[in-house]
Amino acid sequence: MSSSSSSSSRQSQTQELTGITTFQRMLSACSGSLVNSLVATPFDVIRVRLQLQECVQPSPSPLKSYPLPQMNPAQLVTADLGVKTCCRDVFSMPASVDYCVASHFDECAVQQYSQRQLFRGTWDGFAKITRTEGITALWRGLSPTLVMTIPSNVIYFVGYDYLRTAIPIKSDTVAPLVAGGFARMLSTTAVSPFELFRTRLQSVASSSRQSLSSRDAFAMTWDGVKIMVRTQGIGTLWRGLALTLWRDVPFSAVYWTGYEKSRQLLDQYNHDRTTGEAETFVQAFAAGAISGSFAAFVTTPFDVGKTRRQVLRNRDPSMDSMLALLRKIAKEEGMSGLFKGLGPRMMKVSVSCAIMISFYEVGKRISMRSNENSVQSQRFSSTPQEEEEILMASTAD
Repeated sequence: MSSSSSSSSRQSQTQELTGITTFQRMLSACSGSLVNSLVATPFDVIRVRLQLQECVQPSPSPLKSYPLPQMNPAQLVTADLGVKTCCRDVFSMPASVDYCVASHFDECAVQQYSQRQLFRGTWDGFAKITRTEGITALWRGLSPTLVMTIPSNVIYFVGYDYLRTAIPIKSDTVAPLVAGGFARMLSTTAVSPFELFRTRLQSVASSSRQSLSSRDAFAMTWDGVKIMVRTQGIGTLWRGLALTLWRDVPFSAVYWTGYEKSRQLLDQYNHDRTTGEAETFVQAFAAGAISGSFAAFVTTPFDVGKTRRQVLRNRDPSMDSMLALLRKIAKEEGMSGLFKGLGPRMMKVSVSCAIMISFYEVGKRISMRSNENSVQSQRFSSTPQEEEEILMASTAD
């Protein structure tokens, strides 16, 4: 009984919001996209780096001892290798490995570059990127992210609203699943080239021995994409679209089903009372975080496969299949390889979903209240005949 009443309450809330214009829905989606991109981009950078780094077996000690050639350290040439904490000075020698000179004795410690750049986890990645590349590197790819996410979320959220009410499915479980999957398919196809560029931009530092500035990384990525289009054709911008759909369509289906169910439970707890902006924000934030975390966990293997496929150029053509690619990763790296970047992905997705849906829901409710106030003010200053025309116009909208 309570489930049916909650279901009817959610349906009535959906019908209540139908007076909101498409433009108002788009503004709500844009505001959520802007805030979400600023908060979630650092987690996305860490996720991409973790998924792309090679599996390096830890050694008992990251430092190795080598005899120092008979040369005055003052004669060595300083090299910028990004090491700022393990020793006082870093030098390079012709036709030799990089030396980390910690004293004036005949031995020095050498720390391998791959071990120095290996991220042990989410927070270790934050610390190392900030120390070696600067804090702005955590927002690398923000510009293409904004260009990508704003139109994507407008298509996605506005499309979901319309599909949710238009599809002839009455089930509260199946309807959000189908509407979410189709809405994500449309938005993902539209912004796939921006997703490819952003993923390459965020991963460029992980394949370079130098710490690149944001401008240099952007230029390098842009040149690489131009060469790719010139040599392989415009269709290469949609490389990995099928793999992206493997990740995004199931994610959206799981997410919207979980979100609608979570909102129903919160409505029951709230005894189906009409909520204001603050209550709407809290409920949407909680439901979005919970459903987003679960959907992220379920679809992380597909995310790993998508990232590997888009970034790696010299690939086995047989690995175009998502299932074949996942089998290869599991065979070479174990099951843990399928969940690389799970921590930052769940953090990023839970926060991202919570922010996006809460701003979107609150934006729609504010628009609805504004429309109601506008209609009421017009009624007070109009004749009975004009009032009837206003009522008919608002009903038609």
